[in-house]
Amino acid sequence: MAEAPSEEEMLKAVERHVSRPGAAAHLTVPGAAALSWQSVLECRIVRSVERRTERPMRVKGRRGAIAGRPTYTDLDTHPVTPPDDPGTARRVELVREGSPAEEPCGDCVDGKRECPGCAGRGGSRCARYVECDVCQGGPDACWECDGTGHPRTRRARPHRPRTEGAQERAPCKRCRRPDVACPKCLGERQLKCPACAGTGRAVCGTCKGAKRLRHEKCGGAGLFTVWTEGVITHTPAPDGIKPVYPPLTRLRADGAGRWHTAVLSSPSEELPEFLEDVQAKRIAPLLAETEGEVRRRVELRCLPLARVVVRTDPDRVYYAFPGAAGIEVIGRPSRQRLTALAWAAVAVAALVAVVSLTLLR
Repeated sequence: MAEAPSEEEMLKAVERHVSRPGAAAHLTVPGAAALSWQSVLECRIVRSVERRTERPMRVKGRRGAIAGRPTYTDLDTHPVTPPDDPGTARRVELVREGSPAEEPCGDCVDGKRECPGCAGRGGSRCARYVECDVCQGGPDACWECDGTGHPRTRRARPHRPRTEGAQERAPCKRCRRPDVACPKCLGERQLKCPACAGTGRAVCGTCKGAKRLRHEKCGGAGLFTVWTEGVITHTPAPDGIKPVYPPLTRLRADGAGRWHTAVLSSPSEELPEFLEDVQAKRIAPLLAETEGEVRRRVELRCLPLARVVVRTDPDRVYYAFPGAAGIEVIGRPSRQRLTALAWAAVAVAALVAVVSLTLLR
C-alpha cells in the first residue's frame, strides 16, 4: 500500500499550482507557507452481537408445532456458527431436550364445551303458530266466515272487501268458499312459526343444534404442548466515525482522490500504518470488544489532505491530496477574503440605499 505524501511533496505540488511563468514560488523555504494536515477519515464498524435466552412455551394442540426443531442440553455451550456477514440478523429457535410435554386443557371435554346460547340443549321451546302478518289474524282472514269456519249469509255481510286495497283473495280452508280468504293464511288466521316450522322447538342459532362448540382456547385439541425454548439471536450493531470534509464539494460528491483503505475482522488485528497518530487514537476506543460480540467488520478509509496557506497570497487557501495522476491541488478563497467580500457587499448595498433616498427627496 502506497504511503501518504510527505509535507515536502505536498508543498511542492502547491508550489507548481501557484507558480506562473517568470514568477516561481518557493514554498519549501521556511516561513513561505503554513501546512496543516486535515486528512479525511471514515470508519464504519458493524458487529454481530449474540444473545441467548430461555423461556417456557405453551401452544395449542399436539407437538406438531415444534416437530423438527433442533435440541440442546446446555444453551450457554450449544454451538451455533455466527453469520458470515456481521450485518445479517439471524434467529435460531431450539428445544431443550426432555422438556416437551402435553397438558390437558381442563376447561373442555375433547376440545368442546357446552354451547352458552342454549346451555347444551340444542334449542328452546317455541310457539308452533304465529299470527298471519297479512290479515293480522282478524276477520279479514275470510270475508265469509271471519276465519271461524262458519260462513255468514250474504245479507249479514253486504259490503266486501272490508279493507281497502286488499290483495286478491284465495279459497278459504275453513268454509271452502272461493275467492274470499287471505292469500297467505287461507282463512286460518295463523301460520306455522318460521323459527321451528311448527314443531314447537327452535334450533339454537349459536350451535345449530349441535349442543357443543369447539373450544377456541385449546384450538379444539383438548390439550396443550409445553416446552422450554432456547433462542439464540445475532443482531447487527453499527458504529463508527462519519467523515468530516473540508469545503471541497468534489471530494464529497464524486469521491475524488486516492483513498487508503483497510478491512479488519478481529479485535486482535493491528491498525493500518496509513493512519495518523491522532486518527489511530480516535479509533482505538471504538475497536474494543463488546459483550456478546461474535463477529465484526471494520472498514477504514483515509484520504491524506493538507491545508496550505501561502504567506504571499493570504486571500487563498490550497488543499492538496493524492489523486489518480499524482498530487492534486484545489484553491479556495480564504476566510478573511470571504469576510472582506461580505463586508464589501454590505457597503455597496448601504451606498445604493443612501443614493436612492437622496434621489427620492
